[in-house]
Order: sequence, then C-alpha cells, then structure tokens
Amino acid sequence: MSDLFDRSGGTMMRQSREQDLDRLIALALAAPGEAGAAVGDLPAPGDWRAGAIALRAAPIPATIQCMDVVDRFLRDPALPALAVVDGQERPIGLVGRTHLLYEFARPFIRDLYARRPIRELMAPDPLVVDEGTGIEALGAEITAVGGGAFSAGFVVTVQGRYLGVGSALDVMRRLVARMAEHNRALDRAVEEAERANAAKTAFLANMSHELRTPLNAVLGFSEIILSQMLGPVGHARYLEYVGDIHSSAEHLLSLINDLLDVAKADATGLPLDIEPLDPTGLAAETLRMVAPRAEKAGVVLAADLPERMPMITGDRRRLRQILLNLLSNAVKFTPDGGEVRLILEDVPAGSGVPGAPACIRMMVADTGIGMSADQIPIALSRFGQIDSSLTRRHDGTGLGLPLSRALAELHGGGLTIDSTPGFGTTITVTLPHRAMVRPVGTDPVKADPGL
Repeated sequence: MSDLFDRSGGTMMRQSREQDLDRLIALALAAPGEAGAAVGDLPAPGDWRAGAIALRAAPIPATIQCMDVVDRFLRDPALPALAVVDGQERPIGLVGRTHLLYEFARPFIRDLYARRPIRELMAPDPLVVDEGTGIEALGAEITAVGGGAFSAGFVVTVQGRYLGVGSALDVMRRLVARMAEHNRALDRAVEEAERANAAKTAFLANMSHELRTPLNAVLGFSEIILSQMLGPVGHARYLEYVGDIHSSAEHLLSLINDLLDVAKADATGLPLDIEPLDPTGLAAETLRMVAPRAEKAGVVLAADLPERMPMITGDRRRLRQILLNLLSNAVKFTPDGGEVRLILEDVPAGSGVPGAPACIRMMVADTGIGMSADQIPIALSRFGQIDSSLTRRHDGTGLGLPLSRALAELHGGGLTIDSTPGFGTTITVTLPHRAMVRPVGTDPVKADPGL
C-alpha cells in the first residue's frame, strides 16, 4: 500500500512540475521577441556595428542538459538566444529561445530531451559575424541567410572568440533607427541648401539691380557722346573709344539682365504678359535684330517662314528673348562662311501624340561646331560652358539656353537639342497655340518635342 502511495505521490509531483513548466513556457511564447527589445537602448549615433548591439550573455557548453537551458531562458526573458562554445570560446552552435521553448512545449520532446546534452537541439551552423560588421551589412547578411538567422539570431565574435548574441529583431530596430538618422541628416542638408540658394538668389537680384543703375548712366552718356548731340568730338579716336564703351556696356547689361531673370525665376517666378501674337512677325523682327551680328561674323542668316501662321498667345518680350538667345548662340558658334536658319512650322492638334494640343515649332539650325551627347546637358545647365577653342573666344555666362528652356516651359512648351560635333546643332522650341502658364521649376505638360 505504501509503495502504491509513493508511486502515485511521485506521479502527482511530476505532473504538477510539468504543468508549471507548461504555464511558464506559454507565458514565454505569448509575445516572442518582446523581451529582446528591452535588451538596451539604441546605440549612440555613429556606433552602428554588430559589436555595439551584441548582448553579452554567458555562453553555454555543448554538454549542458537541455532542461537547464530551458530554465535559463525562463529565468531571463531578455535572452533571445544562447551561444554554444567549445573550450576555446569559439562558437560551435546556437540555441534560439523561441525554437527551444516551442520544442519543449511538446510533451514527448520534453520527456525525450530533458536530460540530454544541448548539442542535440542546437543549430550547428549559426550565422557568425565579426564585431566590426556594419549594421547595414549585417541586415543584408541576415536577409541572405534567412531561415535560422531570422528565428534563432546570430553570434558576434571578436578575433574568432565569442563576444555576444543578437537577434534579427534587434538588427531591424537599429536599421530603422539608422534610416531615421539618415533622413534627419538629409533634411538638415536640404534645409541648409535651400537657405544657401535663397541667400544666393537674393544676392543676385539685389546686385543686378545695383549694377544696372550705373550701367544705364554709362549707356546714356556714351550714346550722347557717340551721337555728338552736344557738338563734335575733338578727336576721332575719342569717338572710337566711346563706341567701344557703349558696346561693352550693352553687353554687360545683357548679362546682368540674364542674371536678374534667373534670380527672379528662382525667387518669385517670372510673370508673363500674355497677349495675341503673330509668330511670323515676331520671327521676322528678331531676324532683323540679329542680322548685323551675323553679317559681322560672316555667317549667312536664312529663314523658312510661312506666309500665314495661326495667331498664338504668349509674352512677346519673353518669346523674342528666346529667339534672340538661340539665334545669337547659333551665330556665335558658327564659323565664318557657315549658315544659321530659322524655321517656323505649325503643328495640328493630336499630330504624333493623341490628345496633344495644337502648337507651333520654332527651329534654329546652324552649321557650327556642334555638341556631343555628353555636352548637351552641360549646355542646358546654368553657367554651363562647353570647353572648346571657339567658345573661349566669346564672352557669355552660360545662361542663354537654360533661361530659354525655362521661358518655353513657362508658356507650357519645351526645348530640345539635336546636335552632332562638327556638323551643327538644331534647337527646337515647341509652344502651344494658347499659352498654358506654369511656374518655372515645375514639370509642365509639354508638347511632344518629336512632333
């Protein structure tokens, strides 16, 4: 009878212990990985290495019983994993918290492995990383390995010896923090760049106004002397000098006006004075203005202008500015004996692209030095200068083309360049019949440049 009591009492005690263990395991598995989030604060900015996030948990030998490892996990909810090391503290395996507790939640596994060495349930080929591995590289390695690295974690070593363990959750949390730090740094850089750009724009606008005032005086007085309005100049050489002063002041004023236009476009946008226009008349007017310069340079100035073109709407001064820039550039970069031709075409609505509005196409084609495909973006950038012997013989700020493109886009159109070194350049400006006014710097709905 006493033997029966002893056997039944022992059975009851064992069942009670197993029930307690079941309850503890259920609690541990209720929110796996949550405990690992409390292992420590995020590393200090700039210290984003594997060694900085490694949890310095004491490793275990391969001979320790599985039940003892379970007890250790249950006593310390912060442990994501335990490293198994040899006598030289070199990692030979890894035991993940969640994996082991899930296994021991199954009664037959518990009965079978409770007193057996942990080497039988450890992961024998864990992910091992050096302490100096960066957090981004560590995240990429965990993603590449997958499987066990995600569930069990990884081992961190220093010179091949055990240092600590980490979990994929820790890495993901720190990667998010790292991205947030990058974003904050980018935001600060953007703010600083915007402040610097605003200061530059304000400086250019103010300086352009300040420079134009004395220049207008130079132009006015030199023109009076040049025309000998108040009487003849005493020496012919003085008259020549005054002519040089007047032409130099005009050139400088044109450069300042370009700078002022760019500054206005950046700061407040360029207002347009929209009115009905005859594109043929505007083109003929511009050709007359450029003709003396072309004749002086020995360049033939030609035009293909239809007798009748539909009326368009736009800013007369800004559209004339586009044509003057393009024609002047073409004459400037075309050698003596070459040709610059202005072509005007009307493109019906929907031509080439369904739904495209009716537009006009203004093309300036020259037989000049041309540009390579790599040089075209430079020419379209502000202050961009194509390095060549011909460009160095002419003054300029590199604002003509980018400003012309901005003005075309401001009308709802666009500007494209087709060029071949040694064969010349064709610049095409497309403008809708009715200007679709848009702020400079936005992405306008352009007429297809291939029309």
